[in-house]
Amino acid sequence: MSANDLTIAQALRDPLIRQMLKADKVARSDFATLLWEAADRARNAASASCAIAPPATMTGDEQAA
Repeated sequence: MSANDLTIAQALRDPLIRQMLKADKVARSDFATLLWEAADRARNAASASCAIAPPATMTGDEQAA
């Protein structure tokens, strides 16, 4: 997250985003749910990619040792 990114709470309070939601007839609660679910998926994907590293492959020289 960069210094210019909005938190979910800030995004939900942002006047431009609220105007967009109103124009698109999207409930703020539905948008909040979408953001929280996306954040959870991103967090889970990031932790899964860091948690288990693929096994290292060994070259023929290393296998003989």
